[in-house]
Amino acid sequence: MIYPYDEATFQKHLAIMRHEKYERFEKYLVRINLKWNGPYSGRSQAILRAIGFQEGREELLKNTLGFVTGHIRTLYETSLEAMLPVFGPGGVGSETEHGVVKTLADLHNARSEQDFIREIQINLDDVKDDIAVFSFISELEYEYEAPEDGCEFVFDHDQLLFWGDGNTGDHIFDYADEFWNGSRCEFTGPLPAGEESS
Repeated sequence: MIYPYDEATFQKHLAIMRHEKYERFEKYLVRINLKWNGPYSGRSQAILRAIGFQEGREELLKNTLGFVTGHIRTLYETSLEAMLPVFGPGGVGSETEHGVVKTLADLHNARSEQDFIREIQINLDDVKDDIAVFSFISELEYEYEAPEDGCEFVFDHDQLLFWGDGNTGDHIFDYADEFWNGSRCEFTGPLPAGEESS
């Protein structure tokens, strides 16, 4: 399936990615503007990391970007639903500046207001049908020893494959490792229904 992404914007991304100074200086980073509506609306400007990018993979990258930007509301809400059992009252019961996390709305309000989704990784070496596996790295404002590198959520389309707090940037590679014993969350605490390891 083809997921639309603005061609002019994509060509600007490619021009930066093909530059010899790509990712070496702030000016040569690709930034993706994200905006979503609904009860947990928000916006972010995320840095794009295209893993395994080379000539011939442009359409795969563009299609994956089209999926991510076109489905960002669902992806964001899925990440909230995955986090609630861990950071809510059944888990660590995190205190935030807005109070204890009890609901999805509480967790939504605990996110960093600006650029909550700070990075999108697309692994062009790991293809699932018409797009590549991707992850986004997000930040929360909570007191539970929050690691500075935030949380990473790895997706195949809109299916959450794995998520973890800390070691961000690694889970896009290790989400299927035997080490996790089939779990889709790195925590030993409560997991969302149906995600307990077998």
